[in-house]
Amino acid sequence: MMRNLCRFVRRKPIETLFSGIVRYFHQYEGTARMPYPLTKDEAYFITETFLGIPRPLCLFQKNPEELLNEIADRMQYRVHFSTAPSFVIPGVLNDNIGKEILLEKKLGTCISTNSITKAILDHIGYRTMAILGRERGSTFDSHLSNIVYDVTHPGSQHLVDTASTYFLTRAIPLNFTSESPIYHSTTMTYRFFKGEEKSLVWCRRVPRGRTLPAVAELITDSSGEQWFRLLTCWLEKPNARVYMNDFMNKVVRGQVTTDPALRCFFLDVHLDGKMVRILADDKAITMKTRDSNGTVREQTMTEEDLRSFIERNVPSFSQSLLEKIIDAKFCHVTP
Repeated sequence: MMRNLCRFVRRKPIETLFSGIVRYFHQYEGTARMPYPLTKDEAYFITETFLGIPRPLCLFQKNPEELLNEIADRMQYRVHFSTAPSFVIPGVLNDNIGKEILLEKKLGTCISTNSITKAILDHIGYRTMAILGRERGSTFDSHLSNIVYDVTHPGSQHLVDTASTYFLTRAIPLNFTSESPIYHSTTMTYRFFKGEEKSLVWCRRVPRGRTLPAVAELITDSSGEQWFRLLTCWLEKPNARVYMNDFMNKVVRGQVTTDPALRCFFLDVHLDGKMVRILADDKAITMKTRDSNGTVREQTMTEEDLRSFIERNVPSFSQSLLEKIIDAKFCHVTP
């Protein structure tokens, strides 16, 4: 099935398709919106075959919110959040590479996974906008997410984020005034807050008895409970996909100084009700496991441990790509 899917969306091997000089995909529709390279037929085929959701147009007409939640859930479980696409061609990152690696190897960054999610939703009939996000403690925007409009009634808004380390498996209605209801995933408990400058602050519950770092940003809700700030999304900052394309191409070319996490290799795997993150750079390979209680266990790995883990748990992750990542010493930035 996956082989047929890859044939459907690919005409040439990726190394041939992107050899030589690769231009930026800055194609604009009216304003600075960047069209995603996905046809309507591909969107329907991916929804039915890759996500396993039959007759999406009928489901959209019947209950658009239910279908939106189903797509959000299945994209999270089908695609592993990872920087692996950044290693395919050194110094190059664009929609076509992201699309290829996502559909063939089930790996995606926030840009590639949330961008194809947006394109699928657009073709089904939703009205969407890509938005930017800023990780806690950062001074720049490095995350891409989506807002979906008019799902339950004219003027409604839902956050749909199918690619983040926080593993959000549903669409979040934004029809609250200051703080959302509490949501639970397998490994975290969330709450969202409306912030300044038309922002949405994504927080997780502070575990009881847990000592937080001094730099932790906390928000207190109306009941007095404290929440740890994870990510701030800008609900109305324009041209998000264009910005992120430029920004990440500068990152992989070593033209901007960023958080080291953006330059190294990581891979998230949802395994037996736990979230496993592999984080590797030129110094160490670390595996962090978070269970349903929020407890995090950490252990170091060797390159052989990494190969074995991926072979067992992410069989779609090709050996050739993994060896390319190891040879690059887990850093995708080119001088």
